[in-house]
Amino acid sequence: MLVRSRRVHPQGRVSTVIGVVLAVLLVVLLSARGAAAAVVPGDAWVRAAHLVPGLEAMQVSARPTAGGDTVVLAADAGYGDVAPYQRLAPGDYTVELRPAGAAPTSSPVLSSTLTAKAGAAYTLAGLGSLTSPRLATLQDDLTPPAPGTVNVRLLPAASTAAQVTVSAVDGPVIAQDAVFGQPTSYTSVPAGTWTLQAVANGVAPATTKVDLTAGGVYTLAVVDGTGGLGVQVVTDAAGAATMPVGGAQTGGGGTAGGLDTESSPGPWILAMIVLGGLGVLAVRRARTTRSS
Repeated sequence: MLVRSRRVHPQGRVSTVIGVVLAVLLVVLLSARGAAAAVVPGDAWVRAAHLVPGLEAMQVSARPTAGGDTVVLAADAGYGDVAPYQRLAPGDYTVELRPAGAAPTSSPVLSSTLTAKAGAAYTLAGLGSLTSPRLATLQDDLTPPAPGTVNVRLLPAASTAAQVTVSAVDGPVIAQDAVFGQPTSYTSVPAGTWTLQAVANGVAPATTKVDLTAGGVYTLAVVDGTGGLGVQVVTDAAGAATMPVGGAQTGGGGTAGGLDTESSPGPWILAMIVLGGLGVLAVRRARTTRSS
């Protein structure tokens, strides 16, 4: 019996190759997405704030509990100062506050502990009164706000104001009756240029014009000013595209790092190049077949 061999058309071979390549590329892209989702930023972001009225300039440091070099977060922070963010390796730390220029071995004025987690952001703030100060660890939420809005919180640190209300003239209320030494949570308000007013009983109000850029995260510190209250604006995060690098320009809120396959064009460009090459090969094979 005569068995005829089946001839495979070149176009069929090319189609098969394209299908296999597409399947491989799909697996690679999905794997890249999974790897991206598993990536965790390697450092925490930490900064120091001196918000104890009447307390002299201070040095704030973080000493690893397991041993290692002490990180100075602020060498000479005066009342009202908020230092830039610094990278800190994840782990447990002893945070110490000493007078500026004091020996590292001297007894700290205040101390606390910090468990720094990868990708998280913290403000180590001296809060309270001169007679009853404390060193608080504040969790900074740098999650980007909704489009067209900003996230704002208040740090009430004016000794002359037991409670303070901060609002925008002809605009939203940032915080109502915020208690001295008790930070508020973040609140969402429309972005824009606002005139903020801080009001407290028995104290001259403070008026400050600020530009709150959409996508930003901000902290407002209410402090003792000359003849009344003062409002200081600190940028916690300037948007999702940048890492937090300082008190005046930060971002993404402590969430950056790793491969982002949804925004990174690399894998898709590779796929387009491969498929384009296979398409050209298919056309050439088809022409060859027709000519023969």
